[in-house]
Amino acid sequence: MEIDNKVYATNRDEWRSWLEANGETQKYCWLVLPRKQSDFTYIDAVEEALCFGWIDSTKKGLDETHIGQRFSHRVPKSNWTELNKERARRMRKLGLMTPHGERVLPNLDAEFEIFEDILEAIEQDAVLAENFARLPDLYVRIKLDNIQSVFKDRALFDKRLATFFEKTRKGELYGKWHDDGRLTDY
Repeated sequence: MEIDNKVYATNRDEWRSWLEANGETQKYCWLVLPRKQSDFTYIDAVEEALCFGWIDSTKKGLDETHIGQRFSHRVPKSNWTELNKERARRMRKLGLMTPHGERVLPNLDAEFEIFEDILEAIEQDAVLAENFARLPDLYVRIKLDNIQSVFKDRALFDKRLATFFEKTRKGELYGKWHDDGRLTDY
């Protein structure tokens, strides 16, 4: 895959300005981001992209210090992760969602459904059930969506579910699920 149509935005405002000016005319771009943490983060880039109906996909190394993150138009009725749904809810609440972003949003009010066999397994383990009941709703949706989304790859599904159950039995939250607190208090 050729890395062309590069966008060099050094902060969130520059990226948003590029999307405002080019989001309807360009089919895709490669946003150049630093490999090391900076003031302009991957999460910032994704949030702004969602506001304009764009989504991230492939990430490629460009050099020792930069990566290229491909962004393109989101297809209406495409699959949305629970994480990106929550990001979209946040952007909407903050008044940052544009009409272009609104057009491709899924039903953000739809209730998340947990597979029956997962619920049954939780109910059969008292410690697991007790700790599961205490988990934040957002955490449950994001973690179980990540597990349920790979159902067709049974080995990966089983591995992710086993990790979730093991951590839940111990009363531990794990992984990146709230964008460094952005999604828990907005």
